[in-house]
Amino acid sequence: MITESLIQHDNEPKSNSIRRTVSQYVARGHKTYTPTQLVVERAEGVYLWNPEGRQFLDFSSGVLVANLGHAHPYFEERYAEHTKGLPRNAYNMLTQQEAEAARRLIENVGLPKLNRVIWADSGSAAIIKSMWAAQHVYPDRPIIVATRYGFHGKKGLAGDVTGETSPNPNVRFISFPTCDHCTLVPEDKRCDRVTCEPIYERELQELREQHRDRICLLITEPYLGAKGSFHPPKWYLQLLNRWCQEHDIVFILDEVQACHGRTGNMYAFQSYGVEPDLLVLGKGIGNGEPVAVVVGRDDLLDPFDYGECSDTYSGNPRACAAVIAVFDAFERENVVENCQKMEKLMRRGLHELKGQFPFIAFVRGEGLVWGVEMCDWNGKTASQIANECVLRSYEEGLHLMGPLADKVLRVSPPLVITEAQVQEGMEKMGRAFARIEGR
Repeated sequence: MITESLIQHDNEPKSNSIRRTVSQYVARGHKTYTPTQLVVERAEGVYLWNPEGRQFLDFSSGVLVANLGHAHPYFEERYAEHTKGLPRNAYNMLTQQEAEAARRLIENVGLPKLNRVIWADSGSAAIIKSMWAAQHVYPDRPIIVATRYGFHGKKGLAGDVTGETSPNPNVRFISFPTCDHCTLVPEDKRCDRVTCEPIYERELQELREQHRDRICLLITEPYLGAKGSFHPPKWYLQLLNRWCQEHDIVFILDEVQACHGRTGNMYAFQSYGVEPDLLVLGKGIGNGEPVAVVVGRDDLLDPFDYGECSDTYSGNPRACAAVIAVFDAFERENVVENCQKMEKLMRRGLHELKGQFPFIAFVRGEGLVWGVEMCDWNGKTASQIANECVLRSYEEGLHLMGPLADKVLRVSPPLVITEAQVQEGMEKMGRAFARIEGR
């Protein structure tokens, strides 16, 4: 659906001018649609300010990137120190920053079999490189397995394994728990193990019987973000992990948006009790610096020859310095522990909102990544209500992204958010939603 690209707000002359200029010169497809199009002039901590000086509480973290918030003092201090005097690019050179970032990543991940890295400059590029690695080692296995409704990127192989259909004839999709198979759907839409695990096991068994030793890899996410924040039970990902191990299939876990504390542990594989062969990290690992990485088994990553996985900006000094500075900040400030504490407040606050407003159908999440799903109500569709929620929240000084899957609000503040700021966000959402209900 084509949505009107030029959005204007009353009493925002500077912001409106910027919106008009962007609309005039930047192609609409470059941006992801949001019904507010907030213009940001300054950012600090968990707050954003527009050119008119109005403050917004950031409940998006720049699409799960700013785990440390904006202009984090210690991160910025360490980042400046680690980049001092360095070139901006080191395509055909080595730096201490790259060596240090790789070492700390591998040590922090802490899985002995994951002992190599390959850098990338975006999550989708890292996904593609992880899939190349599996195909490089198993060139006689054409079949790629992906979990349905995932989002791994828009281009190349990453786009091929995104969604539920693929232009690639070798891609096979399998079910991901959204309780499609359950006869009784619990509130959080998590599958019942007794009912559902045998169904997923049969699906995998049939796939194996059909393709035998022609399956190269299986790629999945810890949770479905773009589909609407569906967080599976642990046994589901453990089932996929076990199946891959039994049949020598490369298990790729896409943690681009889940890593570095977002799910309540440093890495989502820790939350779900799995051990991938290739772990793809992005977004939060650089706190805004464009960087992603594949951390994997040496027998999968070492077979590449010089240049086969290189590109202009991957592993550049500033990206690697950001990775180091993020680790410095996490180790100093107990960021993951704070996320765990704030999770309890967020869970309670969102469920309280659900109890107050009839157009909230479900609340799903973990750590500090949550989905609030709307339903049809009072003559309006769930999509209309979700978009109105974003607009009304904007008016209350709360920044949300555009709805996921047309009807789900993503709530994902920086992991450094405080108890008072969580409460502030809940109050702003409450006032916004009350206006929709006409209170």
